[in-house]
Amino acid sequence: MDIHSRVKTMAEGNVWKLFGVNVLKGTDGECELEIEMKEEFTQSYGSMHGGVIATALDMSMAAAISTTLEDNKYCNTIDLYTSYLRPMAGSRLIAKAAIVKNGKRVAVLNADAFNEEGKHIATARGTFMILDK
Repeated sequence: MDIHSRVKTMAEGNVWKLFGVNVLKGTDGECELEIEMKEEFTQSYGSMHGGVIATALDMSMAAAISTTLEDNKYCNTIDLYTSYLRPMAGSRLIAKAAIVKNGKRVAVLNADAFNEEGKHIATARGTFMILDK
């Protein structure tokens, strides 16, 4: 398992712990993470709530860009566009992100979410601002 130190630090953050995020990969402008399905994450019909899916996609993109930043930089989400392709049924959501364009002040990333069977659940594009610490 190849995980950049900045991604390890992100995974220790409160919201990552709250969601029970498990980082599978986080290096060289890419990130893969998983979230176990919990009853607390479901909406009234039993599938995973879209907000949880969008959060996982956002986390994976932020982690991917963080692997490329200098120590004195960090990123924040400017926007996140998510398309839901099917309800999330299964026991694990896997989010995979990669950089599309990495600029000095703005980065664009894509991310996709799958269940453990490889069914495509959602796709997203995010724009992130690069800031000085």
